[in-house]
Amino acid sequence: MTWNHPLPSRYPIEQVGIQNLKNYLKDRGWKEEPFERVTALKFKSPRPIRENIYLEIFIPSKRDLIDYTQAIEIALEAIAAFERRTFEDVLSQVLIFGDLLKVHISTPETEIGYIPINQGVPLYESVHDLLVYSACAEISLQKAFPRKLKGATDFVGTCLIGQSQYGSFVANIHCQLERPKKPQMDLERKLILPLPLGRKTILRILRGFENIEESIQEKSPDPIVNNYRKGLNANMCDTLVDIVRIGLGNDLKFSTNLEPIFPIPDDIRTDTLLHPSSEGYLRKAADILKGKIFKGKRELIGYVFQLRRKPEEEGEKERVIRIITVDEEGNALPVTIKLEEESYQLAIDAHKKSKMIRVTGTLEKVKRTWYLNEPEGLKITEEDYEFDI
Repeated sequence: MTWNHPLPSRYPIEQVGIQNLKNYLKDRGWKEEPFERVTALKFKSPRPIRENIYLEIFIPSKRDLIDYTQAIEIALEAIAAFERRTFEDVLSQVLIFGDLLKVHISTPETEIGYIPINQGVPLYESVHDLLVYSACAEISLQKAFPRKLKGATDFVGTCLIGQSQYGSFVANIHCQLERPKKPQMDLERKLILPLPLGRKTILRILRGFENIEESIQEKSPDPIVNNYRKGLNANMCDTLVDIVRIGLGNDLKFSTNLEPIFPIPDDIRTDTLLHPSSEGYLRKAADILKGKIFKGKRELIGYVFQLRRKPEEEGEKERVIRIITVDEEGNALPVTIKLEEESYQLAIDAHKKSKMIRVTGTLEKVKRTWYLNEPEGLKITEEDYEFDI
């Protein structure tokens, strides 16, 4: 094989190993086929480029061939054209087994591929923290993390920063993954590959972006808050707020190229936009997840354990009760409720008879105290429940 073809010196093509390239092709469904020449290996594309016509590429079988780098370059160009990806992205994933996360920032300052240092440094710091806190949630699910977990920082410490590109500034982050060693089969003899921490970290971020879009559509932080188990925690919301601000009012594009050897869920979108309008919902969601504020329509069932009247400025009595109910995790939760006279009398009866009450209102947390505002429909119920206090 001989090619007289100038190589772009900025690409480390000589670093591509034969096994790296073979793994890349086989992971993506390319089939190795017999070939009569011992100096080359032949691969057929996983799908036809036209009806019954497949793309064939050839890669060197030995590194000591004189035209090794030229042959590798031509193969990579063919792969990039087939996958409709850039040469740089294909090369990076051949060299590094892992997922590629790209953050595109397009502003007047970044059109030539550069970014002001006072934006660039915070961008990489925020993306770093976004990955760390996503990994934290995969290690130990929480709504908020007071500190970064060591396992998460160790993982992100293995990630690599790639080059940007012209036309906009692109932060390329390579999340290295461990190649699976012992595949398992399910009952239907289908291949099962346990997902590595890196892949789960990326999937959590992508699911979080979908929740952000839902919040914008619903004009509420609820989709973010309600899906923290699979999406964003408070710390991730904070880092995304920082990234939104770096965009200076422009949409930011997040795109991923996921290593296909691990299954990609059908509900995952690998490309999404982070809109400036998401900042308010992210900030509100972060505060709610941290427990700083909570506000939402709820129906509560609980026992009345305290009743009191206290004078107001105009001489009327303020009627306040406290009930004990349970939160989503089954823990006892005391809630303060202000009532009108009729409902207050029902609460007195329930307290005397040790009966539970049912009431609907807006549940809100102010500092450390929970309140049910705008209560309505209070009634005594025959339900019974034992609380662990």
